[in-house]
Amino acid sequence: MKFHRRFLFPLLLALTIFLATIGVSAKETAPATDQMPEEFFTLLESVPEDIAELLPEELFSSDRTQVGDAVVQMSDFGYLMQVLLSLIGANLTECLGLLASVCGLLILSSVCGTLRTSFRNEGVGQAFSFCSTLVILLSFFSQSYRCLESVTDYFAKLCGFSSASVPIMGVLYAMGGNVSTAVAASSGLSVFMAVLEQAVGKTVLPFCGICMALALISALNPALRTGTLLSTLKKNYTTALTFLMMLLLAMLAAQTTLAARSDTLAMKSVKFAAGNLIPVVGGSVSELLRTVSAGVGFLRGTVGICGVLLLILMLMPTLVKLLLFRLTWQLSASLADLLGCDLEKKLLDEFASLLGYLVAAVSICSSVLVLSLTLLTHCASAIG
Repeated sequence: MKFHRRFLFPLLLALTIFLATIGVSAKETAPATDQMPEEFFTLLESVPEDIAELLPEELFSSDRTQVGDAVVQMSDFGYLMQVLLSLIGANLTECLGLLASVCGLLILSSVCGTLRTSFRNEGVGQAFSFCSTLVILLSFFSQSYRCLESVTDYFAKLCGFSSASVPIMGVLYAMGGNVSTAVAASSGLSVFMAVLEQAVGKTVLPFCGICMALALISALNPALRTGTLLSTLKKNYTTALTFLMMLLLAMLAAQTTLAARSDTLAMKSVKFAAGNLIPVVGGSVSELLRTVSAGVGFLRGTVGICGVLLLILMLMPTLVKLLLFRLTWQLSASLADLLGCDLEKKLLDEFASLLGYLVAAVSICSSVLVLSLTLLTHCASAIG
């Protein structure tokens, strides 16, 4: 007991000086939250050039206030509508040209079908129908191949954007004391990138090829009924993709939430111990940590909302192109039905349905990254 009493005062004095040094150091480094981390600019570099040209110039500033103002501008309804209308205008001319060419082929096919009755040989009429179907198919391949290419390019861009999101999310989580959360979010996004690249990116083109082949077989030879098989393949593909993304969402949400709670509990225990050991210094450190936590929370909200908006802007071109081409094939199928071109109508319906499933696949895969950025925005700092 005498030993403890003898060294108690020097020990408390040394601990007080140590905590005061921490307080001074924290005050000196606290303004770092006024600047955007370097990893944020790495995230901006992963955005495609055509999308980067639409972004406000203040978004590339190192000042968090200017970046926040730029994010507010990006979230404005007028800004998003302007981007959407520009994308529609860029793709509308191509879709109208495709619609005009397909309508011309359908009218020609209808005229040939009308003249079919004047031929005694039924094979001549079938030859006309066969040729018109092949020409429509060639039009589909020449125009809609860019849709399939844009889908694969989007998955590659999504992987790049996810890869750039890992460092900035790790830094922002660590700045707020959420070390375990940073590890959980990084591992979850790594699994997502692997699944997106291997299970989705490499199966989209083979899946579309099989569907188009079955649709062509059914259109050229109505005796071969492949409609049920085609519908089963598309439904099972989207169901498997939905289930896979649901598992990733559940894993990411559970790990991130539990790790955040664990980090918060650990930091509160440290603050409680410091406050009880030396009330004055411990209280000042606690207030300082609240100030730092508020700055980190602002950075998280800015980066999280900015990431979601960037993801929406990256998704818009692919989504608009798929929806416009889908509408083009649907209008062509309606005209084919009006003109009595049954085989062509069946083929065009299958093309429109396939693009609809691609829209679902692109949207489903984007939801995982949207959730991870939303969790970053709403996750409380452990030091707060």
